[in-house]
This record gives sequence, structure tokens and C-alpha cells, in this order.
Amino acid sequence: MILTGTDCGWKQNLRLFMQDAISKRKIPSFLSKRLPFMPDRRENYRAFFLRQPRIMAQRQRIRLAAFLRGMLFCRSRFPRLAQVHPGNRSSMRSDMDEKRLAGVVLPLFSLRRNNDHGIGDLTALRQWIDWAADAHVGFLQLLPVNALGRDECPSPYSAISSIALEPLYLSLEPWTIPGLEERVFNETGDTLPWEQPSGPNLVDYPKVRFWKMWILRDAWNNFKTKPEYEGIMPKFREWVREQGSWLEDFACFQVLCDLFGTEIWWHWPEQDPARAKAIAADYEEEKDFTRWLQWLCEKQWEFIRIYADERNVKLMGDIPIGVSLSSADVFFERYLFDTDWCGGAPAEGNYAEDPFTGKWGQNWGIPLYKWDVMAQDNFAWWRRRVKYCTKIFSMYRIDHILGFYRIYSFPWKPTENEVFLPLTLEQAAQRTGGRLPGFKPRGDDNAVDRNLNLTDGDLYLRLLLSAAPGVSVVGEDLGCVPDYVRPNMRQLNIPGFKIPHWEIRTDGTITPGKEYHECSFAAFGTHDFETIMQTWNDSYAKIERAQKLGLWDGTSPKTPSGPEQESIVHQAEDGARLLKWFADFAGMQPETWLSCWNLEIKTAMYNALFRSNSRYAAILWPALFDVNKRLNIPGTTGGANWRERMPFKAVEAYDMPQTAWLRTVIGGSDRTPLQGEDAIRALKESSRRLFPKVTVNNERFLKRTLMWPNGKSL
Repeated sequence: MILTGTDCGWKQNLRLFMQDAISKRKIPSFLSKRLPFMPDRRENYRAFFLRQPRIMAQRQRIRLAAFLRGMLFCRSRFPRLAQVHPGNRSSMRSDMDEKRLAGVVLPLFSLRRNNDHGIGDLTALRQWIDWAADAHVGFLQLLPVNALGRDECPSPYSAISSIALEPLYLSLEPWTIPGLEERVFNETGDTLPWEQPSGPNLVDYPKVRFWKMWILRDAWNNFKTKPEYEGIMPKFREWVREQGSWLEDFACFQVLCDLFGTEIWWHWPEQDPARAKAIAADYEEEKDFTRWLQWLCEKQWEFIRIYADERNVKLMGDIPIGVSLSSADVFFERYLFDTDWCGGAPAEGNYAEDPFTGKWGQNWGIPLYKWDVMAQDNFAWWRRRVKYCTKIFSMYRIDHILGFYRIYSFPWKPTENEVFLPLTLEQAAQRTGGRLPGFKPRGDDNAVDRNLNLTDGDLYLRLLLSAAPGVSVVGEDLGCVPDYVRPNMRQLNIPGFKIPHWEIRTDGTITPGKEYHECSFAAFGTHDFETIMQTWNDSYAKIERAQKLGLWDGTSPKTPSGPEQESIVHQAEDGARLLKWFADFAGMQPETWLSCWNLEIKTAMYNALFRSNSRYAAILWPALFDVNKRLNIPGTTGGANWRERMPFKAVEAYDMPQTAWLRTVIGGSDRTPLQGEDAIRALKESSRRLFPKVTVNNERFLKRTLMWPNGKSL
């Protein structure tokens, strides 16, 4: 059999396997000197075998032949996992091939522009891409953009489809929506922030959905009935035919959600997928509207991807570990999922705001995967998911990458969390028939289980990498991290997270950024964290309280008297320990760090972070612009989760001092993106592609957003 690919990873595994076999005297020891000379990609195993020294004894030749046949079987068992084109070795690239970049975490719902109809959209994202290019930002990290549920605060990490995109993010302008014949304004035109449908600060998802769907339905009616769009209709129909089963499933699912009033399919009167599809078949017009929305989403996102590439700004997507139990995937492909268990994370001290999370852990309500069933078609579901994600993103983040090795699971749904909150383990076991939360498919209690978990995770991650060669991947590996995970991620060239105040050495000191592994992603937090400004001020407030009570002197506590004072001193010591870690990380002196958060502290902290050895470093937009907002509190629903909006627009951010500050910090950290010679020309060309036909509206829009190329005719 001819080898069709080469991969230093499988060669390394072969080499290690042979070394192990040599040590156990299963193959000749002299082969250890020939290990570097493995078969190349154009040479079959027989030719390699014949190249071996003739002095090899017959018995040794038989052993070697048997060994190579075994390796051949392994490669044929999972052929695509080991075949990576030498020009696109995404999983095994040299560390030196990667450019150090700085990024900003910028959820799409947070963005704001004039006439955005209450939520960030793709035109707003285009404006922030321009801002990022001007500020030398290498990548913009977005949260998942797949279709959301219909809750008041839908989580982007619990999508109702692994492929379908959320239409609320569509830009509603005549030059971006065929059938939208005039610019639709909010009631007051280009509204001020406090005049948006969502109010000044938060996205009101029900109002925004009603408003934007009303506009889109009107455009759809024009698109399908007016003769001027007849030339575009065949392109839409052709796109629908190319999509395959996922689009039909999603369109049916949306119809059924509307028909039965909920996406919780186990509450539907009809739960059989085949019979449910037969019901949805009577609503072909409504299904067509859903298909049209997905077509628009893909077309707008494709332009944004091209535009970002030309401006040399990478867009980082996000692939959650799971999909919602209330999703089209689970309803129509139920055989791929274990719906008896819900994935989540174990209890730990970092997210204890919610009582249930502090006691039991985070119950995300996502079904587990039946990996053995998925393997039967070479993991086609996962390959399709990665393929569609990388059509619109040049890099992506794997959420909760730990779940590919083993995932903490609950035998009850999140709706039952309040019932189980006060129960003991014994009482919980009585209600669940003896089942208790724990890691699936197995824990890390012994060496055998740890080795099996490592093998599983390595296999599943390799298949993700092989599904999109050449695409950079980052893994969110925070939480209870087994010791085998991060070495395996580095072997696969998947950077993991470095949260400085979580990287504490055995002697109790913080790890300097210069000691971080190059294959890592440095940040002071994720979307689940409060801002570093808030963390700092909370810690200093504990010290300040002790100082006011005379229980703190300089940098050390005084002897307390009584339990209440002991508690105050203990909290102050915790705060001082954290601030001391930050000060050591940033190289600050005591007289500097014993104060509230200020510009000097911010600069020192982010200089240290961005100058660390990590390949990527990022800052959340609230931390960058000194806005004390938190995007999500883990273990909680509702409130401000997934709703916080920026109080300003991209065109205003250009002149803000934080932008100049960021440009300086990036410039001093060797993370400035390489600018191509044709960047300005590419910018002009991209505007020509977006607006093939000039109208009064888009001409005005071009001039206002600085996209008009020197007044020349388009």
C-alpha cells in the first residue's frame, strides 16, 4: 500500500512504539540506529522492507514485517487522522512557524453602531476590524455565533444547531440583504444608545428578534416575488442543494419550534423525527424562509472573513464542547448522543457565586457524545462542524477541551438543579437510581484510566485538526486539568490558556511570563471572569478595610483579637497574596501595587502579559476600555449574562486614549502583525466587491465609514 501522507506525529509515535518493542525484545535492537529512516510518503512498506540490511536474520525480517503490517492496520483503521498534507501541517507545525499576536475578546452581541437595531451585527464587526487593523490587533476573538435558543438570555454555548448561524447578527442594509429595498431605521432613525430597542446597556433578545425578523420577512417577500431578483434566486436554490441534510433538519426544527411553541422537543406532542418531518413538510414556505436566512448569514460572513483577511486581522471563532439538548442535531440525530447524562464541570473554588455550582459543579445540560457510534462514519458530524466553522473563521478556540479526554457529567437536567441542591450524596443517589455526578467515560483514578483518557482525547483532537488543515487552534483548558492534558496539547500544537494568577509554582510564587511555554494563550481571564480591574480592587478593598480597623501595617497584618477580626485579617492576607503575585508578575514595587487600580498598574500588568513567551495574548473589551462589566457568571442564567453592550461605537474608539495605549503596549511586545504591501489596495478592492452597484444610500454609508477610496468611482 502506498503512503498518501506524511506526518511527523505518526512517525514519532512509530519511533516510540519501536523503541518500546526493542526494549521488550520484540524486534531487533540494531533497528534503533535506523529509526530516523522511516518510510517516506511515496514509498510503500514493501520497498522499505527490501531496503533493510541483508545481514538481517530471517527471524528478524519476519518480526519487522509483522510489526509494519500492524502499523499499516493502524493507519488504515483511521486513515484521515494520520494523513496531513506536508504543505498544511496544522497539527504538527514548528513552533517557529507561528507569529506572536495580540487579540481582543469582542463578543458580537456587545458591538454597537448607528442603526444596529439593538444588537451587534456584521457591519459593526467590519468597523471593529478596521479599528483592530489601525490598533495593530492581530485577532478578534468572538464567542460562538451559531443559532441561539429563544430564551431571554440565550447562551451562545448552548446553540440549537452545530452548523446554522444566528440571523440576529445579520446587517440590515439594502446593499447587504437582497429584497430590502430601502434602509430601515429604528423609530428615531440613527438612534442614540439609550434609544435602542434594547435600552442603553443590555441586549433585549425578544424585542430585537421580533424587530429584525419583521424586517427580514418583508425582504424575503420581495425577494421571492419581485422580478428584479429572479437572477439571484437560482443561486440561492443551488446553495440549498449543496448543503445536505443539516439545513433540511434545521429548517424542519425551526418550523416545529414555532408550531409547538418551544424548542424543548421532549415537550412536543410528536417526538419521532420521521413523523415530525412529515408534519413540517406542510410548511415549505416557512422552511424556505429559514433556508434563506442561513444563505444570507453565510454570504455576509464570507465577506467579513475576506475583509478581515485583507486587513490582516484574524477572526477567532469558538467551537463549544457540546450543543444544546434542545437542538436540531440532537432531535434528528439522536443516535449520536447520550441524552441520559448532561455534561458540565466539577465544583471548584473559582466559580462559587452560585450555591449549586459551589456544591455540585456546573451542569450545562449538554448531552454527551456516543464516540463509538460517531467512529462508524469516521466522525462525519465533527468534520462537518469544523468545516463550516473554518469557512468563516481563520482560527478557532475549542471550548472546554478537557471534555475530549473525559467530561464531568450529571444524571439530571439543569432544570432539576434546585431539587438536588440541598441533598446529600446518598439522597441524590436514591433519586437517580444510584447514579451520581462524575467523569465520563471514566475518571482519572488509576494509571490505566488516565492512559485510556489520554488516548481518547488525542484521537478526537487529531480528527478535529485533520478536518481543517492549516487553521490555528486554541484550547480552553481551565478547571481541573489532568497532568497528561497539556503535554498532549503541546504535542498537537494546540496552545492552552495561561491565567497568570493561576500559574503558581510549588514554592508559592507566581510563574513569570517569560517561563510560559511558547505553545500557550495568555490572558487575565475569559468571558466567565470579572475584569482584572475588579479583581484587583476587590483584593485591595480587603486590605484597606483591615487598615482602617488598625489590623494592617504596611504590607503585613497585626495580631487580631476575636473571631471577627481574624476573619478580616484572613481576607486581607488573601488579598495581599493575590496583589503580591500580580506585582511580582508585572515587576512592580510595594509602593506601587498597594493602591487601587490605576493606569500605571494597568500598563505594568499588560506589558508583562503581552511580553510573556506565549504565542497569543488577549484582553477583554471591558478590561481594555476600563468598563466594569462582566459578560457571564458561570452557573447562573438570566440577568446580564450574554447581554452587555459597549457604551460606544468603533468610530468613537479610534480617538479614545485606550486605543493609543493598546497600540503602544502591542508595539512594545513584538506582537505587531506583519502588514502586506497591498493592504490599502486590498481595502479598496474589498469595498468594490461589497458594493458592486452604487446607490445614494451606500455612497453615503461609504463616505461616513471611511471606506470610499479617495473619491474615485466604484
